[in-house]
Amino acid sequence: MSIRHEDPPEPPLELIYRPRSIAVVGAHEQRGGLGRITQQAIDKARSVGGTFHPVNPTKTQVHGYDCVPDLASVGVPIDVAVILTANPIGVIEDAADAGVKVGFYVVFANGFSEVGTEEGREKEERLLRAVRRAGSRLIGPNTNGNAWEPLLPLPGKKIALVSQSGVQGRPLTQAQELGVALSYWAPTGNETDLESSDFIEWFTQDPGTAVVCAYIEGFRSGQKLRSAAIAAVERGKPIVAVKIGRSVAGSAMAQSHTGHLAGSDEVFDAFFEQYGITRVDDLDEWVEVATALARCPVPTADGVVISSVSGGTAAHLADLAAAAGLHLPELSPGTRAALHEIIPREFSVSNPVDNGGGIMRTGAGPKIWELCLNDPHIGLLLSPIPAASPGLTEAVGETIVEVARLSNKPILPIWSGPSADHPTYRLLWEAGLPVFRNFRNALAAAKSLLGHPARNEETREVVRLARSLPPLTSSPGAVTTLEENEATGWLEKRGLRFARHELAANVDEAVARAEDIGFPVVLKGRGAAHKTERGFVVTGLTDGAAVRAAAGRLLGDGATGLLVARQESGGVELLVGIAQDDVLGPVIVVGSGGVTAEAVRDVQRSVLPLTAQRAHTMISRLRIAPLLDGWRGAPPVDREAIVETLLLLSRIAAEGEVVELDVNPLLARPDGAIGLDALVRLRESGREQAR
Repeated sequence: MSIRHEDPPEPPLELIYRPRSIAVVGAHEQRGGLGRITQQAIDKARSVGGTFHPVNPTKTQVHGYDCVPDLASVGVPIDVAVILTANPIGVIEDAADAGVKVGFYVVFANGFSEVGTEEGREKEERLLRAVRRAGSRLIGPNTNGNAWEPLLPLPGKKIALVSQSGVQGRPLTQAQELGVALSYWAPTGNETDLESSDFIEWFTQDPGTAVVCAYIEGFRSGQKLRSAAIAAVERGKPIVAVKIGRSVAGSAMAQSHTGHLAGSDEVFDAFFEQYGITRVDDLDEWVEVATALARCPVPTADGVVISSVSGGTAAHLADLAAAAGLHLPELSPGTRAALHEIIPREFSVSNPVDNGGGIMRTGAGPKIWELCLNDPHIGLLLSPIPAASPGLTEAVGETIVEVARLSNKPILPIWSGPSADHPTYRLLWEAGLPVFRNFRNALAAAKSLLGHPARNEETREVVRLARSLPPLTSSPGAVTTLEENEATGWLEKRGLRFARHELAANVDEAVARAEDIGFPVVLKGRGAAHKTERGFVVTGLTDGAAVRAAAGRLLGDGATGLLVARQESGGVELLVGIAQDDVLGPVIVVGSGGVTAEAVRDVQRSVLPLTAQRAHTMISRLRIAPLLDGWRGAPPVDREAIVETLLLLSRIAAEGEVVELDVNPLLARPDGAIGLDALVRLRESGREQAR
């Protein structure tokens, strides 16, 4: 269970990066990392005009600054206190007892929740209590001094970096060597108090920051994450995230590294997609996609064009682009005619555009690229560069630089070669372009640019609706499970249609109920959670005698009562429901239904809010989606009825009563959707409303 206490009044995060006063407990001139961090603190204080106060009872001076024995002896309010010693709890408690005012504590020590022991978790709880009592905020524990690492004063739009691992953030800072400008770095460690989401939201407020990069091992507060994502979309600041935990091993390592629970990876995928966050897997992809978002204009159309000097390269890239879901429209007749005035007719110019290479030596490259970009259907150009072709390499690179200088559409150069030690490679970076080392990263960047929050109406609609959602709650408290007839009745009151059903206490009542409902019927034994596994579901009962025999057997096998339902047929069996994610709260689920649902695992998920467009997308992504459109002569089902069911479940989920809900199967038919069975688990407060 994550540690949460009510947050104290928030000192501005600005003070972490522009502190008026810094104290370092355990300050040292040498001793490896201690000396380096002490010097970082001194440099930071000097760079922003703040004061530096070394705290070390065994030293008289550190780097020419007089030492004091403890924080109480500093004598002024402290914006940031860095604790390098092994007992941060004692340091914070002593300072609080002395009435010292500290805005932020930065704790480097480890041995807390990340070790995975009860002792470590309890120690982290005591640390947080000490910080809360002091009226301060905490960065860490298990963090580092990267927040104060000097960043190069480079021109252009900047990227802010949040990383729960210091080492994993390093590749982005090294991109400064290529001219990529950074605004901030926040190393957050265990995030016992301040989280990645706090910094992400704050970074989106910075006018100089265009993109936020995040290396994430887990989130503690779904509410803070949602708030940060909303802020990013509303302010037009894309987020590019590496989120580990796709595997069991990755999830386990996340917890052992920074004490984070990885959460459900499929649910995080849904959240990222719905809220416009680009998720990447590799650090080189992370750097290159973020750089493209920072350096490129937002596309004005959905189409992608490939302009290449090689037909083989163009075909390869086109295959991968199509597989990635990018749209490569045929260029307009006018564009194709203009291109063929330059490019010999034996080369294809429909899209991809293959100019054959030789024409580049005539200086025609800029005109070809301009024609491609000026096509009204095109929003973005992919341009592979032959990195090992003397003369041709330079011609393509110089063409891209010249055209990009005047174009209002993104151009993504792809360096096709193992070595980047080439003047043209450096020329592209110096021109302010993103440069990709492989097709995959370029395609990921293209998708991210085309999905930019500034042009993605669906993402903006999600954020608009999210503003009205209630806060996410961390624990359901007491939970009650409704009987099946209660569950179906509860859902029917809220608008979901079910097969007609009646309760029966004995054999005679079961026969009477069946005759009233009309044959064929299904008979279910009450009093068992997994009826099918217990043999408590009998289908295909076509007359009273069959019902009588089945009812007698079920009661004899231990059923506490009976439920008789009309047996519906036709259509496709689906599963729909509401689940709860530990971090992100209610999750809407749709998938292949019936008794094999768990084995087949053909499921799509969405967090709140759910839009009609998202519901259609979920349904279309199911492997069984072709069955819904009619298969081997079967009529297509009513997809809109499925969408309406999912939207109804999303409204129910937002009310906060449901802990878990399954309708399985939901029979999707040409005449709508009808539920055949239901499980509903409610918070105790919702139980009274179910009665």
